Amino acid sequence: MTVVGIVTRDRETSLVACLASYLANCRRHARTAEFVVADDSAREESSARARAALRALQGTGGETIRYAGLAEKKRFADALARESSVSRDVVDFALFGDERCRLSTGANRNGLLLDTLDTLVLSVDDDTLCRTAVAPALQESVSFLPAYDPTELWFFPDRRGALDAVRIVETDVLGRHQQFLGRTLADFENTGGPTGRVAITLPGLAGDSGMGSPRYFLTLSGPSRARLLESPAAYRSALRSREVLRTVPQPTIAASAFCMTTFFGFDNHRLLPPFFPVERNSDGIFGLMVHRCVTGSHVAFLPWVLFHAPPEPRAFDGNEAWTEAEGVKIADILIACIVSHDIGGANDSDAARLQRLGKYLRDLGSLTIDDFEAFVSAAQHLRNLAATTLLETRLREHGASPAFWADDVRRTIDALRKTATRSDYMVPRDLRNGRDVSGARRLTRALVSKFGELLEAWPTLVEAARRLRADGCRVSEPV
Repeated sequence: MTVVGIVTRDRETSLVACLASYLANCRRHARTAEFVVADDSAREESSARARAALRALQGTGGETIRYAGLAEKKRFADALARESSVSRDVVDFALFGDERCRLSTGANRNGLLLDTLDTLVLSVDDDTLCRTAVAPALQESVSFLPAYDPTELWFFPDRRGALDAVRIVETDVLGRHQQFLGRTLADFENTGGPTGRVAITLPGLAGDSGMGSPRYFLTLSGPSRARLLESPAAYRSALRSREVLRTVPQPTIAASAFCMTTFFGFDNHRLLPPFFPVERNSDGIFGLMVHRCVTGSHVAFLPWVLFHAPPEPRAFDGNEAWTEAEGVKIADILIACIVSHDIGGANDSDAARLQRLGKYLRDLGSLTIDDFEAFVSAAQHLRNLAATTLLETRLREHGASPAFWADDVRRTIDALRKTATRSDYMVPRDLRNGRDVSGARRLTRALVSKFGELLEAWPTLVEAARRLRADGCRVSEPV
């Protein structure tokens, strides 16, 4: 079975438009799919409105639509804790996050993971639309690349420009993902020797980039760089506008840790790691753990494009390419810790790898505050050194030209170098909201430890959720 999962929170209008667009695409292509809405809303009135809207949509066709809101998750958490004998604190962290944090997006995605076991899933955000387009100069032959991110970028000053720039082509969205998701590399011609399986599929994106900052743009190469630096005005526009086209020219499979969950497919027949339940960039952490812990995992980047169209205007500040380097977020701390971990032997099971990583994070969280920060500071500064080296390499490759780009690269390098002298650098800025530095430090260590506990328990939780599903108990319920 293929599932379309939609993650949402307090955006009923966007949710209805999103679901209606994917329903319509499935109907046009005679695709039978189950639709699961995972709702992170904290208010019952929001959940009630969402359920009513979903019932109205289900009345227009024969599809199954299921819903997992706060009440459904609490009911499932009770059952999961009993069935698994895992601490309720760990179960609650997985499904609800931590009340000390503002966002619980990853926890909402964990509900979707546990609800859709043993299926192929296309997960989409509630502000996306199944309006399908294709990459420029589309080729359908499959390419295999040793690349972290093989996508190309086009930049636009506004949403209309981004949407008008792509060629709208009717596409069987689920069919395109099913061509790749869960398949072994041996299923494709010209594999060139790599082995493994496609664990994640990533379609192209038109509209809001979903990126936290434009710093990545400074290291672009090839045609993407040429488009970025077409003129000083085009460059400054790209550092402010989040509107892009991001895609590959042909299906491209890579052993990559890249993951953005605006829309993505995942093979839930495999044991996948949980999402970090709180704050932003849980998808970056997820992609890294899939790459390191799921044996033979590959990402298939697809040239078929979907639309990311949040209703509210979004923009960068214009200077985030270098100011973003001045501090860290909790996701950076987790990524630095995970990268520093020895993944283990080739013969270890995926469950054993996850549990070993979990113990490693829990052990780090048991250190004193000073020792914990000393460790993560060293790990993060290695990441900063790698980023600095890449930026310096780009300066040399292009002769520090054009000057307007080179000036920003030097600003970013300077910001990265200064972090080594700042005593508060390792205090995540996304945990400082209404909290003093001491409190943010304690929370950082606690979250690393709690995520370690969750990783250790995750294989047990997945097996318990599988048994519950066999007995008809899931996170979601029919609307």
